[in-house]
Amino acid sequence: MTHDFIPQRINDLPMDSKSFSTLAPNSVINLPAPKLSNSTNQINLATEHICRGFDWNSEIWDRVASEINLLVQKASTNWDNRPCVPHDDAKHIRNVFQQPLPVKAVEFNTLLGHLHKVVDYSGYNGHPRWLAYITSSPDPVGVLGAFFTAAINQNNNLWRIAPGATSIELQCIEWFKEMFDLGADWEGIFSSGGQLANIIACATARHLQCPWDVRRHGVAGPEGSGRLKFYTSDQAHYCHHQAVELLGMGSEAIRVVPSDSFYRMRLDRLAEMVAEDRAQGHIPVAVIATAGTVGTGAIDPLDDLVEWIQNQDEKIWLHIDGAYGLPAYLVPEVSFQMAAMRHADSISFDPHKWLYSPLDAGVTLVRHPHALRQTFGFQVSYLDQNLLDTCGVDLVDFTPENSRPARAFKVWLGLMAHGIEGFRTQIGQDIRLIKYMAKLIETTPDLVLMTEPDLSIVCWRVEPQGYQGNEEDLNHLQVHILEELEKQNIAFLSKAKLHGGKLALRACVVNFRTQATDIEATVQASADIGRQAAQA
Repeated sequence: MTHDFIPQRINDLPMDSKSFSTLAPNSVINLPAPKLSNSTNQINLATEHICRGFDWNSEIWDRVASEINLLVQKASTNWDNRPCVPHDDAKHIRNVFQQPLPVKAVEFNTLLGHLHKVVDYSGYNGHPRWLAYITSSPDPVGVLGAFFTAAINQNNNLWRIAPGATSIELQCIEWFKEMFDLGADWEGIFSSGGQLANIIACATARHLQCPWDVRRHGVAGPEGSGRLKFYTSDQAHYCHHQAVELLGMGSEAIRVVPSDSFYRMRLDRLAEMVAEDRAQGHIPVAVIATAGTVGTGAIDPLDDLVEWIQNQDEKIWLHIDGAYGLPAYLVPEVSFQMAAMRHADSISFDPHKWLYSPLDAGVTLVRHPHALRQTFGFQVSYLDQNLLDTCGVDLVDFTPENSRPARAFKVWLGLMAHGIEGFRTQIGQDIRLIKYMAKLIETTPDLVLMTEPDLSIVCWRVEPQGYQGNEEDLNHLQVHILEELEKQNIAFLSKAKLHGGKLALRACVVNFRTQATDIEATVQASADIGRQAAQA
């Protein structure tokens, strides 16, 4: 059944300047009844009522954009008058946003009021003294890129429906290969962040290293087969444990290698574990090294790991989790510690960490051509995949994601807006700030430097002179200091659990707004609060 008329286009509807202020996003506009053919006379046509709010003309966009711009400015400026995180209790914040399900449209001004509340009750990782987590301040150019990405709304899975977005993602992968001095054969894919980027790497290692067809037969293998084994440091991110569980290998598939006094993976213990597993008939699949641990920023001994793996009779996959630290390769003072990564089999990193991109953007890079397609590729009838044009690439074959936003837009814009030199300078500044912080800690009474920074993380303890408490009391003191720094709007730090069960204050700088004065105030306040608490 077909209609013999075309509904009036929403952008052709008349609109005056007064109508916007009272127009709710889902306002209904009554149009004259269309002329219907006899075959459709008895149909109750929903097209008699067109929902104007679903299709805005240029005038509405102009008016809304000006209001949204004010919201973005509010969220991106005026840091001196804002805490790093809101201090209201959770129940209050949840009550603020508790609303009945809207049956009728809400007016636009009311919607704006709700958005202002979201800004007021958000954690500001763009704050210059947000030093707790490895979440960078978002690059304003990247914010524009994220806005554009939402508007163009590309499902970046098939070349046929997203050729521009696919080309930009492939271009970014080529740039990363050049940035990190990787070979021409490397390939890569964007994902949501370090969790999924590392899962993709582990799945690829499992597929290529398994002696049997793991996609067909699963991880159990033929009768009598040993278990697949992965190895990572006790300082590595928990996502690797999550990866082996999600990939069906079970938590016992991962062996935790102790770290040395510098919080780096111990190669001697790794060698012992691999030998033990082989003697028991198990299959060592991959070693997962870290370039910038989440706790202390340590870099595992990549040169030694590469040499050891190359001397093995049976090949072991080397994956490097550089989710946080990899972009520091751009800085000459650090790059030598990561130069061996070009010999790895796979690497992951997050542009939304130290390339200052807005969330979300993770990347997996693999040294073996077609490895990602072998691991994840499918040819199915309902996806009109690109089979004829040899230049077109269907990225759906490189990842477990089908619906995937065009994450590369905001990264691509940032790289062009600042250039590699801009990122090298800013990342180097972050590293210099944290080294300055370490020096201040060493020279401030009652503070003890616990880790020498490799990258932009430092850990220290407040141990007031004459303090009579035991080790447990000292741990509680560190937590109290963290809480007071936050309550007094001085800084937002996190804690690290170091060797021997010692809790330490932990600061991380991946923020282009952080200055030396922020570092000085944080260090001094930690000492002052510690002394006051000890005296009390």
